[in-house]
Amino acid sequence: MAVTPQEIHSKQFTTRSNKWFEKTEVTGFLDQVAVDYDNLMQENQALRTKLLEADSNATQVEEMKQSVNSSILIAQEAADRLKKQTEAEAEATLQQAETEAQKIVMEANAKANNLLSESQRKNDDLVTHHDAMAKEMTAFKQRISGLLNAQIDLMNTEGWDEFQHATDLRVAAQQNQAPVQQPVAETPVAPEEPVAQTETVVVMPDLQENNDNFLNKD
Repeated sequence: MAVTPQEIHSKQFTTRSNKWFEKTEVTGFLDQVAVDYDNLMQENQALRTKLLEADSNATQVEEMKQSVNSSILIAQEAADRLKKQTEAEAEATLQQAETEAQKIVMEANAKANNLLSESQRKNDDLVTHHDAMAKEMTAFKQRISGLLNAQIDLMNTEGWDEFQHATDLRVAAQQNQAPVQQPVAETPVAPEEPVAQTETVVVMPDLQENNDNFLNKD
C-alpha cells in the first residue's frame, strides 16, 4: 500500500537514549517512500503519455471535425450555388418558353385573322358577284320578255298579216315561173329539181346583241 502524505507527515521514529532514530526504521521507511515515489512517477508518466495521446486524438478529432465541417460548408455552398443556378436557368427557360408561346399564339391569331378577313372578303365578293349576276339575269329576262312581247305584238298587227300575204304571193309567183324541161328522144330525162321554198325568217338583232354582251361580260 502506498504511503500517504499524512503518514509521511505523522511518521515517528523510535529514539534511543542518545535520541538517534533507529536506522532500520528510517531506511525501511525511505525504501517504501522511494518505491511509492517511483510508482507514482511511472504512473504519472503513463498518465502523461495517455494525456498526450488523448490530446493528439483530440486534435485529430478536432481536425477531422473541422475538416468535416468545412466539407459540409463547402457542400452546402455548392448546393446553394447549384440551387440558385438551377432556379435561374429554370426561370430563364420558363420565361423563354412563355415568350415563344406568346409569339406562337400571336402569329396563330394573326394568321387566323388574316384567313378570316380573306374568307370574309371572298365571301363578300361572291355575294356581290351573285347579286350583280342576279340583277343582270333579271334585266336580261326583262329585255328578252320585252323583245318577245314586241315581236308578238308585231305579229298580231295588220302589217304582219300584209307582210305574210305578200310573202305567200312571192312564193307562188316563183313556183309558177319555174321552167319545165321537155323530153328529148333517146336522151335521158333529168329528174326535176325541187322548187326552192322561200322561208320567212324573223331576225331580232337587239336580242342577239344583248345576249352576246351578256355572255362576254364574264
